[in-house]
Amino acid sequence: MNKPITDQQLQQQIDGLQQDIQPSRDLWAGIELAIEHQHQSAEPKKTTFAPYAWAASVMAAVLLTWMVNKPMQNQQIQLTAVEVIKQQYQTEKNTMLVSFGKPDISKLPEKMQKQFTELQSARESLLMALEDDPENPDLLNLLKWTQSQELSLLEQLYSPKWQTI
Repeated sequence: MNKPITDQQLQQQIDGLQQDIQPSRDLWAGIELAIEHQHQSAEPKKTTFAPYAWAASVMAAVLLTWMVNKPMQNQQIQLTAVEVIKQQYQTEKNTMLVSFGKPDISKLPEKMQKQFTELQSARESLLMALEDDPENPDLLNLLKWTQSQELSLLEQLYSPKWQTI
């Protein structure tokens, strides 16, 4: 049967072997195929998670946008033309008052004081009339003109004497 081999005999047999053993066929094609197959089988695991991550990100963005804009939608108020004109006038008047200070209407000549009070009462009357008919273009134009005249008088109050010749 099998005889035991001594260490010396084993070493002789090892020394008798060829140093380079050549395979019977080219093995690199199979190795490359195995590496590619392993690489491809690993990718779907990563990509199967990616669509879920994208979907979750999109849903989070939509919900966040919806939640942020929802309070704004409730607060949005449709302004009428009259309110827009009033806001523009108030903004211009406030800007003028900030740059010039509080007006001292008593410095205006008596004629201008009378015009100023008449313009103020006319503006108030127009606003009351526009409450009944807010879309009347003639009243809207008249309100714009009245407000511009009132602002013009305020501006004259602050203009230096050498400019008012």
